[in-house]
Amino acid sequence: MFFEVLLNISLTPASQRLGKINLSRDIGNGRKGSDKTPSPYAKRLRLFVLVLAGGCMSRNSIAQTAKEPIDVPPHSRLLLRAVGSGDQVYGCVNGRWALEAPDANLLNQEGAVIGRHFAGPTWQLNDGSWVKGRAVAEQAAPDATAVPWLLLESVGGTRRLGTVRFIQRTGTQGGNAPDGSCSQSAMRRVPYTATYSFYEAGE
Repeated sequence: MFFEVLLNISLTPASQRLGKINLSRDIGNGRKGSDKTPSPYAKRLRLFVLVLAGGCMSRNSIAQTAKEPIDVPPHSRLLLRAVGSGDQVYGCVNGRWALEAPDANLLNQEGAVIGRHFAGPTWQLNDGSWVKGRAVAEQAAPDATAVPWLLLESVGGTRRLGTVRFIQRTGTQGGNAPDGSCSQSAMRRVPYTATYSFYEAGE
């Protein structure tokens, strides 16, 4: 639609008005100066530029408000899924709450503890294997009081979790930073739960 408007503006012939052109007009304080009336094509060029700028601004606005996908790459294979249950630990930095680290247990489907989730962010199983990740995409949680959903990429790991390429954090509940300001050196633990899915590269 946007490009159709541009095409119509640029290709539609400009109508000419017949009559005498006044080459001078008053310019304040009684002074006069010459001022050529812009041609119809000049007016159309200005309109073209304005529409083009508006279109660019619209596309930028859409890009800024669109949700960033947290899907894993195609052919990724689910290795493990666990529930994280614990706290998001916040510290006070310059009067504002800032995330320091997660501190949670990893639970299997039966609710048994199979590992831990802590600073890094790092996930470690009871068998000693671990994986560390870095966030590459973020999506707001459906629940406004919950920490965002994330896609993280592995930056290192060992043994069973050493084959993990991506980690998804979804189904979050709670964990958002406390409201208001804080005093230096203050700490706050905010309970949260989340589902962590660990993926390795498929064929």
